[in-house]
Amino acid sequence: MHDAHVHINLLGKLEIVPMARESDDTEHHHRITATKLRQVLVLLAANAGTTMRTDQLIDELWPAGPPQSVRTIVQTYIYQLRKLFVHSSQSPQGRQLLATDPDGYVLSVPRENIDLFRFQNLIEDGRAALRENRFGCGAEMLRECLELWRGSMPADVTTGPRLRGLSAFLEEQRLEAISLRIEADLASDRHVEIVGELRSLVAVYPLHEVFHLRLMQALHGSGRRGEALCVYRELRSTLNKELGLEPSSEVRKVHHEILVGQ
Repeated sequence: MHDAHVHINLLGKLEIVPMARESDDTEHHHRITATKLRQVLVLLAANAGTTMRTDQLIDELWPAGPPQSVRTIVQTYIYQLRKLFVHSSQSPQGRQLLATDPDGYVLSVPRENIDLFRFQNLIEDGRAALRENRFGCGAEMLRECLELWRGSMPADVTTGPRLRGLSAFLEEQRLEAISLRIEADLASDRHVEIVGELRSLVAVYPLHEVFHLRLMQALHGSGRRGEALCVYRELRSTLNKELGLEPSSEVRKVHHEILVGQ
C-alpha cells in the first residue's frame, strides 16, 4: 500500500512529516528519540520500495557483533515504527506502510515522498537538460535539487558501514549538482555573478579541480584574465604539493586557451 500522507526527509536531520489534514494548516514533524530506531527508519527509507534484509539491518546496527535475541529486538523496532506510521498517516492503514517479507522488511512510502529520491531525480533531470542545451531549465532544476539539501545525511543519526557509505555517496552527488549548476550558469553568460561563489568553493575544496576550472572560466569570461591564470598557478602548486600531480588535461586545455586569448 502507498500512503501519500507521509513524507520522510533524510537530507539533514531526520524528519517524518505527515501531510496536514484539511482542517489543519500546519505540519507536525514526528520525532523519534531512540537511536537504533532512527537508524532502522533511515535504512528502510533510503531503500524504500525494496526489501531491506534482516541481516543487513543487523550488520548496520551492530557492526561489532549483535546481542543475543537480536532478531526479536529488530522485530520490536519494526513494531514501534508501524505504530508511528499509524499515528503519522492519521489512518489505521498506516501500519501497512511497513511490510514483512520472507527476507526482511519493505517500506512502501512512495519515493517521491522521500527527499533523497527527489534530490537524485532532479540531478538526473538537470543533467539531461544540459545535454539538450536547455541551460536555464537545467540550472533551475539543479537549484531546486540543492535547496533540498539541509545537511549531510543523516545529520542526527548514528551510522554503521552502510549509512556511512551512503552519506559519502550523497556528498559526492551534491558536489556534482553544484558543478552542473555552475556549468549551466556559465553557459547562460552568468560569469560575473558566480565568481564569488566559486572562490568560496575553491577555498573549501582546494583539491577539487572542477571548481578551479569553473573559476578560471568565470574570471576569464568576466574580463579578469590575470586572475584566471593565477587560479591555475595556485591549483598546480597545490596539486603538486599535496598529491604530486599535475592538473588534468581539461584544466591545462582551458589554461592554454586563456593564455592565447581564446
